[in-house]
Amino acid sequence: MTSLALYLPTLIFISLVGGFLPLMKELSQKTLALFLSFSAGVLLGAVFFHMLPEAGQFLGDGLGLAVLGGFLLILAMERFVFVHACEERDCDIHQMGFPAFLGISLHSLLDGVALGAGLVIPQLGPAVLLAVIIHKMPDGISISSILLSAGWKRRSVGTLNLLFSLTTPLGALIAYFFFNNLTPEAAAVAIGISAGTFLAIATADILPQVHRIEERNPMTLLFLLGGLAVSWAGKLLEY
Repeated sequence: MTSLALYLPTLIFISLVGGFLPLMKELSQKTLALFLSFSAGVLLGAVFFHMLPEAGQFLGDGLGLAVLGGFLLILAMERFVFVHACEERDCDIHQMGFPAFLGISLHSLLDGVALGAGLVIPQLGPAVLLAVIIHKMPDGISISSILLSAGWKRRSVGTLNLLFSLTTPLGALIAYFFFNNLTPEAAAVAIGISAGTFLAIATADILPQVHRIEERNPMTLLFLLGGLAVSWAGKLLEY
């Protein structure tokens, strides 16, 4: 519970920072692509350096099934529920306004569930928190960009950003209390599913957006590697 008391205010703050950036200054597509690349690197690092090794200790050959389940869950919801965190001004979703807000907020709620699952295994908490925090800033930027492009007033956008900042903490609280009494094997299944969701978000959502915005900019690869390096450094600190 001490971890939650520290983590959740941090999540809210980072999400609000991302959400209010477009209200103060419009960010360039190049800058947004670098944000997204770094975010993808941290998510992938959390999966491969932290979550899979930890869950694999308990699941063995069953790890792949849990990860695949989380991956397919996100892909299915991307098709029918979610809205991509698209940053392009000519993207059709910018005409959707509130439906886009609801879609990305549900995405954010599942990020919180992944964080709550990570807290069940204490050594995973900081790594999963870092991945979620880094991912929240581009999502907050996207929420404001979409709503502003759809003609919403700045005060209304700020209010919705405040609501959005609470979705990940809400998901984390729900998952933490639900998963807290799980056996180590069941907790490992939850971690495997969460790893699959992170993998899908990074590879099927964020990186295609980066490719669409900055197809040939080598800096996006460097920022991706930077995100991986940050996540790897967190792994080294565990010892």
